[in-house]
Amino acid sequence: MMRKFNCLIIGLFLFMLPSFAQTGITDDKIHVIFNGDHADPSILRDGDDFYLTYSSAGKRPDLKVWHSKNLVDWTPIGYALTENLGWIWAPDIIKYDDLFYIYFGANKYGKIYVTTSKNPAGPWSKPVLLDIKGRIDPGHISDDKGNRYLHLNTGYMVPLSKDGLKVKGDLIKVYDGWEYPDDWEVECFCLEAPTLIRRDDYYYMSSAQGGTAGPATSHMIVTARSKSPEGPWENSPYNPLVHTYSADEEWWSKGHGTIFDDADGNWYVLYHAYRKGKTAYGRHILVERIRWTEDGWMVTERDREKEGLFETHYNEKITDDNFDNAALNLQWQMTNEEEWGEINYKLDGGEFTFINENEYMQTLQVSPSDKDYEVQIELGKKSGQTEVGLAIWYSETHMAGLGIQGDKVILRSHHGRERPIKGVEGEKIRFLKIRLKDQCVNFSYSMDGIKWTMLGRSLEVSAYTNNALGGYSYLRPVIYAKGTGKASINSFKYEPVK
Repeated sequence: MMRKFNCLIIGLFLFMLPSFAQTGITDDKIHVIFNGDHADPSILRDGDDFYLTYSSAGKRPDLKVWHSKNLVDWTPIGYALTENLGWIWAPDIIKYDDLFYIYFGANKYGKIYVTTSKNPAGPWSKPVLLDIKGRIDPGHISDDKGNRYLHLNTGYMVPLSKDGLKVKGDLIKVYDGWEYPDDWEVECFCLEAPTLIRRDDYYYMSSAQGGTAGPATSHMIVTARSKSPEGPWENSPYNPLVHTYSADEEWWSKGHGTIFDDADGNWYVLYHAYRKGKTAYGRHILVERIRWTEDGWMVTERDREKEGLFETHYNEKITDDNFDNAALNLQWQMTNEEEWGEINYKLDGGEFTFINENEYMQTLQVSPSDKDYEVQIELGKKSGQTEVGLAIWYSETHMAGLGIQGDKVILRSHHGRERPIKGVEGEKIRFLKIRLKDQCVNFSYSMDGIKWTMLGRSLEVSAYTNNALGGYSYLRPVIYAKGTGKASINSFKYEPVK
């Protein structure tokens, strides 16, 4: 009897002990932690916590920050940027002393900015414009004396003030990149995206080369090391760290990497890549383990020329919305494409209302993890000459959309083409639905949300890619309004298509 009692006590004691889960990934798979477009990812570990952000496609709010404890399960915690600075490129999220920083490029002014916060969830400071001309892709590093630097594209570096908010000297060329074989198929040399770490006696820099898009084999991650942030830099004999060697691989244009560790001493590389044959969906975020060689260089755990196994995690979860909260939930972002115009809307009583003061198109959009899905909206009140609709979007001039303007029904497609749909009374339509399946878009409309009529015209959108159209955009569902006036949406529904 006593033995049973002791076993019970021990069992209860073990049950009450806190669980200490591993903070990172323990297998040698490539883990796809974000599907859909999440380009130029940057990651930071703070103790047992990981924080991540990435580039935008001209959306606001911007610099979405995510949190994880184990690298595969991620939760959005806020946005670092609400100001209108145009497209945001290649952020670097870091912590220095007790303050979090995000350095990033913005193409409204073609400059480098920095924003700070005591908490990654925010609030974040008003962005500070740094006096750096003609450079992109900032990567921060500090030395053991507290000197701080930003490395930039094409191998340049600039010193920063102690608080990291000012430039304290001239641009200095410190690195020339890695000479890859002459017969490799790339888009360009394009030395960019430096990210830096300190390990033992060396500073290590990871850079992107080969071009972000173009051929499947274009992009790569190359590494170099130095005893000083100012160089000279020695290229790794194991370069490239990550690269797509053949268009037969599942992941194309792998590159733009960040090196980091977890609290258990494991090391990783985080990077982006296109899915084979599906570049219209943008760049996904991948992470895999790396190890250190005896001579102090990093290599992947797998054979770098054999892609190996991968596992997908669906972290960007899109949910239905009746717009009955006081603020938009974190899945939503907006654009006003033309001239980076100001966004104006109202959220009140279960209704989202676009307020358009000019002819420019505004959009409300999400970034799904699923490649195939169906979205539906219920239309609300309208005033003025506003066209309101639903679309699979690459840009304002390249979209697959169905809109209502008064009694007119409009199909929007390639090169800004607008086709009126005859024989359909737009004023009676209350619901719109779009289905994206295998890069083909079908449209349906309904008067009551129960009986649906499929439009007899479909659009194929596989050519909506950067290689064809430029702009580094990608396919995603949007609700849009164009023209002066107001237009309201009462509900949004999203469902993956298998």
